[in-house]
Amino acid sequence: MKSKIAILVDFRYNPVVSMSPQIAEQLASEMVKEGVISSDQLAVARVSHEALGEDLASILVQKGFVTEPQILRFLGKYLSIPYVPLKKYPFDPDLAKEVPVHLAKRHHLVPLRRDGGEVVVAMADPLDLFALEDLRQAVNTQVRPVLASVKEIEDAIDRLYLVKKMPAEVSIESVQTVSSEDDLLLPAEGKRLEEIATGPKVVQATNEMIGVAYQEGASDIHVEPRANGLVIRYRIDGLLEERQNFSREMHLPIVSRIKILSGLDIAERRVPQDGRVRLRIGGKAVDMRISTYPTLHGEKVVMRILSSDRKIGIEELGFAESERKTFAEVIGLPHGIFLVAGPTGSGKSTTLYAALERLNSSDKNIVSIEDPIEREIPGVSQAQINQKAGVTFASALRAILRQDPDIIMLGEIRDRETAEIAVRAANTGHMVLSTVHTNSTSGVVSRLLDLGVEPFLLSTALVGILSQRLVRKVCLHCREKVESHDRETVGTLPRVVKKTFRGKGCPHCRLTGYSGRIGIFELAPVRGGVRVLIDEGVSDAKIEEEFRRIGVRTMLEDALEKVEAGITTLEEVMKVTQEE
Repeated sequence: MKSKIAILVDFRYNPVVSMSPQIAEQLASEMVKEGVISSDQLAVARVSHEALGEDLASILVQKGFVTEPQILRFLGKYLSIPYVPLKKYPFDPDLAKEVPVHLAKRHHLVPLRRDGGEVVVAMADPLDLFALEDLRQAVNTQVRPVLASVKEIEDAIDRLYLVKKMPAEVSIESVQTVSSEDDLLLPAEGKRLEEIATGPKVVQATNEMIGVAYQEGASDIHVEPRANGLVIRYRIDGLLEERQNFSREMHLPIVSRIKILSGLDIAERRVPQDGRVRLRIGGKAVDMRISTYPTLHGEKVVMRILSSDRKIGIEELGFAESERKTFAEVIGLPHGIFLVAGPTGSGKSTTLYAALERLNSSDKNIVSIEDPIEREIPGVSQAQINQKAGVTFASALRAILRQDPDIIMLGEIRDRETAEIAVRAANTGHMVLSTVHTNSTSGVVSRLLDLGVEPFLLSTALVGILSQRLVRKVCLHCREKVESHDRETVGTLPRVVKKTFRGKGCPHCRLTGYSGRIGIFELAPVRGGVRVLIDEGVSDAKIEEEFRRIGVRTMLEDALEKVEAGITTLEEVMKVTQEE
């Protein structure tokens, strides 16, 4: 490799490799010798080179005297680095899993294959020592570069990693009413930031960031400043994935653009801010919750995507048929309190929304108290708590009870006052749906008793408990059966797992082997003997024993059925259920 030669990536022309005049002249002379171009064509290109200052290789391509692959083949021969065309190259998805997409995009490279103890990688600049070192650390082995064009590398990255770009017909526009510039009365700093944030480059970058996240089903967008740049990460299927990198200079403009969209103070960067905005993406209204937080390297922004068109019914939650019927029966009771338990991010709100969609009808008055409202449901009176204005779950619940409700949905039971009012409402003819942060079904009872609810009131009010988690689903496009696990392999599992599946990794699942998520559940109707135990104030263990006696399946048993059905993997189940 002739390391003294410098190759510069140039996005303005074809070919996309810009080289020094000496190298270009030498390559052009070689092409004349081999009859690829004529001496007259070279003379014309030299005249344009002297007049316009563009590099000779680019002029030869622009005038149609030579093709880009021909230039690259000669350059590869000169550097003793082979040129590899990528349009029909059979890439290895397993190898691509080892190279993060942000690294591939940053350095314009794509891994091709393993060759002995080396990884062969196509690069636009195969002499970039920094890129080679970054890649060597990622794959933990030696790297051998070959030459390829930037355009073919970008196309290969898009195919291999399924990098989605916002189609031209998709536009993002704020439908929120925003004051005019004259009404804002911003200080000089704010006006300067507003000018920067409304530039076409910033607007396009922000729109594409949000549009692609929405199309890929991301739940959150993280805009994170680092010491040497700006990183954009999407939370997809519960995991954060690094998707874009910008220069450090783009941090302030992008953050300011997001603040303008959500009506936040763009001049204030010292304190956290919260906002909300409704955008229109491809003709669909999408609500987003915005949160800013000052960090060492600048403001971090997290955007939660709250799409109203992504509705999930109880049929899509992941219940087994018998449990789905039980769930529908319990939430359909005329009165009582039904509680969904689980940690943050376990899908509790989604389950409650699915329940409200099922119960929603013109002959019922359904009211919800949420923090915040994540999705609008037509026909349901939804209210959001406001701590600053003194509107808490407890105070809002008191007011709602005077609104003649049939069904009440409480976002969460957090304190004694809310718990007591909710239980009393359930005992006086209302159906109450809510969530509790506990790790088990039986733990819900002790949690409410610890909050001060009287056992005799809870035993008569409680009609059902649902404990749940979310697991990632195996990608159906690359799913394959794997060897069965025996009892020793799976350790503490309650029975032998007969068959398991995995996703090999493909563009549809971004090489992860997973696509989407589904719930695993433990659904416990509260009846007879369970009510007696609650009234007696017994331990969680005693209530757990009673649930097993009456046939309530554990969450792990439900999960193992989904493993054998090829819906999820054993690794996912163990990771989620072992949290307890």
